[in-house]
Amino acid sequence: MKRVVLVISVLAGLAGCATPPDKISGIPNSGPCTQADRQRLAVISNQQNKAATGDALGVFLIGVPVASMSGGDHEAEIAILKGRCGPPKT
Repeated sequence: MKRVVLVISVLAGLAGCATPPDKISGIPNSGPCTQADRQRLAVISNQQNKAATGDALGVFLIGVPVASMSGGDHEAEIAILKGRCGPPKT
């Protein structure tokens, strides 16, 4: 019984982890892509990478996706901006 609870806990923790920005698909939307949109996409993509790494480390060490729980997940905004501007140029 303890193993089942442990497995469910680990799976729940992994489900709450931040998604890396390269795995987020864009949501088609209208509107022009401005330079500010491109800059914002680059900034939050960098933050999302850090959140995904922090979540993986947090789940490994303490079983909790710390970055996602503290508001570090920008998945929705990245999807909207990618739909408008395409993937960020690196």
